[in-house]
Amino acid sequence: MAFAHSLLHPTPHLHYSPTFTFTFPKLITLTPTKLSSSSSSSSSIRCRSSLTTTNPTITPTSIKDNFVRLRKNWSDFTSLNHWVVRDYYRLVESVNSFEPQIGRLSDDELTAKTEEFRVRLRRGETVAHIQAEAFAVVREAARRKLGMRHFDVQIIGGAVLHDGSIAEMKTGEGKTLVSTLAAYLNALTGDGVHVVTVNDYLAQRDAEWMGRVHRFLGLSVGLIQRGMSAEERKSNYHCDITYTNNSELGFDYLRDNLAEKSGKLVMRWPKPFHFAIVDEVDSVLIDEGRNPLLISGEASKDAARYPVAAKVAELLVQGFHYSVELKDNSVELTDEGIALAELALETDDLWDENDPWARFVMNALKAKEFYRRDVQYIVKNGKALIINELTGRFEEKRRWSEGIHQAVEAKEGLKIQADSVVVAQITYQSLFKLYPKLSGMTGTAKTEEKEFLKMFQTPVIEIPTNLANIRNDLPIQAFATVRGKWDNVREEVKYMFKQGRPVLVGTTSVENSEKLSDLLKEWNIPHNVLNARPKYAAREAEIVAQAGRKFAITISTNMAGRGTDIILGGNPKILAKEVMEDSLLSFLTREAPNFEIDGEPLSQKGLSKIKIGPTSLALLAKTALMAKYVSKSEGHSWAYYKAKSLISDSIETSHTTDMQELEKLLERESEMYPLGPTIALAYLSVLKDCEAHCFNEGFEVKKLGGLHVIGTSLHESRRIDNQLRGRAGRQGDPGSTRFMVSLQDEMFQKFNFDTEWAVKLISRITNDEDIPIEGDTIVNQLLGLQINAEKYFFGIRKSLVEFDEVLEVQRKHVYDLRQSILAGDSEGCSQHIFQYMQAVVDEIVFGNIDTVKHPNSWTLDILLSEYIGIAGKILPDSFGEITKESLLVSLEQPCDLSSIEIDKLRFPNLPIPPNAFRGIRKKNSSLKRWLVICADDSTKNGRYHGTSNLLRKYLGDFLIASYLEVTEKSGYDDAYIKEIEKAVLVKTLDCFWRDHLVNMNRLSSAVNVRSFGHRNPLEEYKIDGCRFFISMLSASRRLTVESLLQYWSSPIESEDLFES
Repeated sequence: MAFAHSLLHPTPHLHYSPTFTFTFPKLITLTPTKLSSSSSSSSSIRCRSSLTTTNPTITPTSIKDNFVRLRKNWSDFTSLNHWVVRDYYRLVESVNSFEPQIGRLSDDELTAKTEEFRVRLRRGETVAHIQAEAFAVVREAARRKLGMRHFDVQIIGGAVLHDGSIAEMKTGEGKTLVSTLAAYLNALTGDGVHVVTVNDYLAQRDAEWMGRVHRFLGLSVGLIQRGMSAEERKSNYHCDITYTNNSELGFDYLRDNLAEKSGKLVMRWPKPFHFAIVDEVDSVLIDEGRNPLLISGEASKDAARYPVAAKVAELLVQGFHYSVELKDNSVELTDEGIALAELALETDDLWDENDPWARFVMNALKAKEFYRRDVQYIVKNGKALIINELTGRFEEKRRWSEGIHQAVEAKEGLKIQADSVVVAQITYQSLFKLYPKLSGMTGTAKTEEKEFLKMFQTPVIEIPTNLANIRNDLPIQAFATVRGKWDNVREEVKYMFKQGRPVLVGTTSVENSEKLSDLLKEWNIPHNVLNARPKYAAREAEIVAQAGRKFAITISTNMAGRGTDIILGGNPKILAKEVMEDSLLSFLTREAPNFEIDGEPLSQKGLSKIKIGPTSLALLAKTALMAKYVSKSEGHSWAYYKAKSLISDSIETSHTTDMQELEKLLERESEMYPLGPTIALAYLSVLKDCEAHCFNEGFEVKKLGGLHVIGTSLHESRRIDNQLRGRAGRQGDPGSTRFMVSLQDEMFQKFNFDTEWAVKLISRITNDEDIPIEGDTIVNQLLGLQINAEKYFFGIRKSLVEFDEVLEVQRKHVYDLRQSILAGDSEGCSQHIFQYMQAVVDEIVFGNIDTVKHPNSWTLDILLSEYIGIAGKILPDSFGEITKESLLVSLEQPCDLSSIEIDKLRFPNLPIPPNAFRGIRKKNSSLKRWLVICADDSTKNGRYHGTSNLLRKYLGDFLIASYLEVTEKSGYDDAYIKEIEKAVLVKTLDCFWRDHLVNMNRLSSAVNVRSFGHRNPLEEYKIDGCRFFISMLSASRRLTVESLLQYWSSPIESEDLFES
């Protein structure tokens, strides 16, 4: 494959002058050809060395590009996506037809359209009837409040979201603005809409930015952030539109299902989910789909074992004492390793149940081999903090499960936090399946469309770009060694820097980003670093804002800064904020910034100085004097964070107030030294200067070729690589991308990719192994490896989803039951108790009878013993007189079922149950229980099923009536009784559900071994999981009944039972 002659026309062009060209029809055969600078056959591999500039010329490559473009246009025309998008243009025409009419409305009239739409919906119209007009209203509101008008393709994007599909929109096409259309339309029903982002920063930004549109139209907008109280969360979830991030949403759902009282619920129960728009949906549902959300409680006292196991792991040698499998992060001890570990630990058996060491040693080995500092985690303030491989950010509250985190802490010599037991868990797939309607948006989802369709029945629709994408994706270059790769990355950065083009280098870890930073420092190339370290992450927005400026070099972990566009020439709003902070902070505070918290100052070397006009300079001087006076008048210097907060709040005010209103406000309050409005006015003036500067610089950058993106390693998914490529060439801007990989990269080792042929190839061509190779053959090999990796991880996710579906059904049953108990009235709670009591009685009866055989063969003595053991002291003395013989005589006497009064059921010669079924509700409850008993298919085949049904009803009535009589005589009011019943129901269910989760997690690990016996692990998991669940529910019912009967038999003695 020939190297493109230019990165972008008409600027100076990056070109490696060709040194060797080899053409080979097969991978093994190498046939040297003459030296040539023109394009060769599709199976060529090129080795390139020096950097030169060339002028654009017409070559066969141009003809090939034209052919490729023509073929792509034909492919687009014949694709289903093309016709789907074309159909949406009918809606666009309808929205456009409303625009003149909507544009003539006053602000108040525009706001009133929301109530008009709601009235129309209440009168029977559907959302489809008002969709076009509602979209036109949102478009006009965005134009007035944000200065942004939805493009036609953005209208299509909003319609796709409303239809419950995934909209694939390229970077910079305005996904955030698109979400306002579907969010507004679906919020009109009053059921709530969730807009889900990947982090707190984006949720807050979108709630404040896009929230202006919704608030202007009369909708309430909520925001969920880490650290909020339950009251704040409840208020925000009950807004029309709620912005949150995926983890906060999931944990709120789990916490609600651990709440002990309905007053502690924060979501919209009984229907917390209605419609969700998930930003970066591929990241949330696919990349993070393998990691379940867990709420844990402390459980273990084995913390002392982890440091010992870490020391043992240091003694063991890979390849001799143990082997590793990089693909699935597993380790296996050899016989020599087991012997040495047992010797070091002074134990005869690592797997001894009474003295178990195997789990600790295996985790220590995994921490040693797979969990690397500055790659998977960083150490901060004595804690090991996980780095999210997708976002590049560290996560303080997240911990690895199953003892891995403790093993990492032991390896680093940190304080070991206690082991945990899972209290509640859910995967993102299961969480978002709870929404009746789910949509999403991202820049890269088409490659995973099959997975979205299979898992969520959600199609992916590619939305056309507003302007043509002219980004130049250069061929992948492969190097034999890591050193060669990094040296060439540095060479390319240097070349681009000399041109003045901004460069974004994507790395896969903190370690690699800092390694490249050191290489650039050796050559005195100014740059900024963006990774998970707090000193860099704190200034993420500022770093991304600078990344598109002339001469800007940015090294970033692959996904850091995602969600914020890189604007060529710089982001004027953030640059204006930096000017305000630089000008005012020294007057507001004497406190120096803490670089570990507030971030290190950005490198400005090489960047052009922003020209501030005289008007802005005057306003800045005035603001600085006022800041100095206000600070002095308060008698002390403000804290650094408080001073920054004041500037940020003032800037936020400027977004909602124009310059004329601020000037009038300053005139009215001139004697009060209004610092906030003065800062806001100065910011608006500085912003104009920054906009002019960024526009001019952006024009220069475009002439140079735009942003150049360098990827330093291929990801395990093509989609992640495409996300990095998408940072360049936004909104029709020029740009280029280049991926450089080493055959020693981790991905090649992880998937056992044979790279020896490539190393030999380079050795045959030249003695310099640092020269890159590129061409269709190497590209196809690498893409084939990525596709295999995608298939492998899809298989893992598919298996996890299939296993989780078993738990999903069980979780839904338990959580629905739990919510019905919490949210139900007192009568509903009583019905649960009665059902539990009847179920316990049924289990006792079925355990001692056989409806096929005569009652004289039933174990009636054991039945009576178990029944009295459950009922305890609450049964009247008359029941104690029943013997096996008297019960058998009564059962043998024929009964006429048609003449039985169900609420007064009794057997001849047996005590009558207490007369507790008074009132229509209790009689109805008794009748319903009888109907359920009669409808039970499990006993219909037996000859004596009628007798067994009467016995179940009689014993159930006796137990329930005795319970009602005891509670009535207790002297407590109904409210207190129901409170006790709810507490027992919920706590018992929680206790058994927690144990069930532990058992299911153990089962999921254990069933894989059964595949050696030619049994399907998934089927085994389903069978045993179902059996575990039935046993759990049975045990929960029994303990609930026993606890309530014990409590009311001696309520004073049992008070402590419900306080724990």
